[in-house]
Amino acid sequence: MASAASARFLLPAVILLAVVHPTTPANDGAAAAAALLEFKSALQDPDGRLISWTTTTATAAGSDHPCSWAGIACSTTGEVTGITLPNHNLHGTLSTSSLCHSLPHLAVLNLSTNALSGPVPTTLSLCGALHTLDLSTNAFHSGIPSALCSLPRLRRLFLSENLLTGPIPPSIGNLSSLEELEIYSNNLTGAIPATVRALRRLRVLRAGLNALSGPVPAALGRCEGLQVLGLAQNRLSGPLPRAALARLQNLTTLILWQNALSGEIPPELGRCTNLQMLALNDNAFTGSVPAELGNLPNLAKLYIYRNRLDGVVPPELGNLRAALEIDLSENRLRGTIPRELGRIRTLRLLYLFENRLQGTIPPELGRLRRVRRIDLSINSLTGAIPPELQDLPSLEYLELFDNQLHGAIPPLLGANSNLSVLDLSDNHLTGTIPPHLCKHQKLIFLSLGSNRLAGNIPEGVKACRTLTQLRLGGNLLTGSLPVELTLLQNLSSLEMNQNRFSGPIPPEIGEFRTVERLILSNNYFLGHIPAAIGNLTELVAFNISSNQLTGPIPRELARCTKLQRLDLSRNSFTGAIPQELGSLVNLEQLKLSDNGLNGTVPGSLGGLSRLTELQMGGNRLSGRIPVELGELASLQIALNVSYNMLSGEIPSQLGNLRMLEYLYLNNNELQGKVPSSFGELSSLMECNLSYNNLVGPLPSTPLFEHLDRSNFLGNNGLCFMKGSTCQGSSPFSSNEEEAQKKRFLREKIISVVSIVIALVSLVLIAVVCWALRAKIPELVSSEELRRTGFSGPQYFIRNG
Repeated sequence: MASAASARFLLPAVILLAVVHPTTPANDGAAAAAALLEFKSALQDPDGRLISWTTTTATAAGSDHPCSWAGIACSTTGEVTGITLPNHNLHGTLSTSSLCHSLPHLAVLNLSTNALSGPVPTTLSLCGALHTLDLSTNAFHSGIPSALCSLPRLRRLFLSENLLTGPIPPSIGNLSSLEELEIYSNNLTGAIPATVRALRRLRVLRAGLNALSGPVPAALGRCEGLQVLGLAQNRLSGPLPRAALARLQNLTTLILWQNALSGEIPPELGRCTNLQMLALNDNAFTGSVPAELGNLPNLAKLYIYRNRLDGVVPPELGNLRAALEIDLSENRLRGTIPRELGRIRTLRLLYLFENRLQGTIPPELGRLRRVRRIDLSINSLTGAIPPELQDLPSLEYLELFDNQLHGAIPPLLGANSNLSVLDLSDNHLTGTIPPHLCKHQKLIFLSLGSNRLAGNIPEGVKACRTLTQLRLGGNLLTGSLPVELTLLQNLSSLEMNQNRFSGPIPPEIGEFRTVERLILSNNYFLGHIPAAIGNLTELVAFNISSNQLTGPIPRELARCTKLQRLDLSRNSFTGAIPQELGSLVNLEQLKLSDNGLNGTVPGSLGGLSRLTELQMGGNRLSGRIPVELGELASLQIALNVSYNMLSGEIPSQLGNLRMLEYLYLNNNELQGKVPSSFGELSSLMECNLSYNNLVGPLPSTPLFEHLDRSNFLGNNGLCFMKGSTCQGSSPFSSNEEEAQKKRFLREKIISVVSIVIALVSLVLIAVVCWALRAKIPELVSSEELRRTGFSGPQYFIRNG
């Protein structure tokens, strides 16, 4: 009895000795090795990275300890203190049931960037010495175990880039030693718990790319040591806690973009003088840009784009002497661009596009010697482009499109910098294209469309080897299609539409082997399309409409198998439509209207399963409408074969075009009835069948009942009867037909009466004339009397 009692009192002492003394079995090398091997047994190691984890290697090292194993760190006295196995391509689950008991000094467990799965083990809470736990970039699921929040020494907890769900446990506030918490890129939900106020040592909190909701908690203001706060790409809402943010004097990074935050941007942020990055973009902030932000001497990146901010761009932003990037784009900012921005000599990026800015571009921006990107597009800026911009030595991107700028493009633009992107389209610019835009052979994108530029394409642009997109449409440019451009091996898009280019299409067009978009419409090109066009095997869009081209459509176009949009309309092409066009299976739009094409509509076009628009109106096509067109199930925008000479009946298969919105069959020689299958065209918005030889009733559907009657004129046999047999040849309903008959009869009676009255009048006139001739002496003209020498009265009686 006494011995048993003694044993009960001695047991705690034995346990205590086992924790304190490394010579106890729980702490010896064999126990550590056994625990690690048990841990390994739950893992899959396809690359053999843990091949050294065997008792043989431990014994060979002259010790029972596994300190020589890959990824194992030990103290000077032989205790295992770290397991570091990042990026080892390990699979499986974690088995930590005996790990923490056998490795009581384990301080670091890093298994990041593997393919581990399953829940995060709650038994990790038994690793009391753990100060760093990194399980990031794996496939762990379920929630964050509350048990982890009992680790008293934990300073770094990294669980980011997993599949974790559920809320952040409120017990997170128990981790009083926590300095870094990274749980971003998971599926966490709920609000950020107010218990974070207890994390007084917290320096880094990154919880972005989750589904967290609710406000940014004011409790974060108690974490006065916080340096990095990242909560982007969540569902946070409401205003920012102004007083709390003002207390975060150590904050260097505040990332809250892509949430649903609203209200004004707190001016108190101007007190966070250590702030280096402020990202509030993609929210619903209103009000103005706080002028107090100009008080941040260390701010390098300011991102407030894509909000609902109004007001002006504060001139105080010119005080941001350390700023590298300022992006206030896609707001509702008004007023002018402050010239003070020219004082930020460190600035590399200035984005103010898509606002409501007015006035001129300040020439002071020419002082930004380090700026690489300027985008002021989609505003209402006026005046000329400041010539000072052509002297910026670091300028790579200049985008000023969609404004109201006028005057000439600075003549030396591109001469002093590695200009890569220049977009000045949609303005009122005049003059010529500057010759030095590609002087340094760095220009990739050049868009000058929709201006009033004249002259030829300069030689420097035609020899720009780096150019991938050249957009010059909508100007007054002249010259021929430059064959020099065929030498640009990177060119993928060439747009010269709506200019005054002229001359034939040269055979060298076949050398545009990398071009995907070739837009030459609305010019004065003439002659034939060369057969070499078939060499453009990368071509996706080809538009040469509204020119003066003649001859047949080249069959070689069928070799451009990637074509999606083909527009040859409004030219003078003749001959038949090539059957081979039916092999362009990627075609979505085919426009051949307003030419002189003849022959029949190829049935092969029915194989264009992706076609959404087919325009062939205004030609001389004859024969029947092929039934194969009913197989164009994707046809949605329009089917237009109007103003041709098509005959025969309308194929009932056209009723299969359930997505079709506009159907034009007018001004042909079509016969027979309108197919009853047209009643199935549920998407149809307009259907013109006028001026054919159609007969019978129209389909009894709401569409045909409400369409204007002009869509059916010129068909003597069409009628609009509902539920009864059509009679007669009037294009109206029975009541209208009777009224028409009455009008016709009335007009016929009026015509007959008019004729009778006219005849009677003529007879009466004839009788009167005859009577006068019999009784009145014949008169002689004065001219005749002068010839006879009579100088008396103007007339006399010849017969006595």
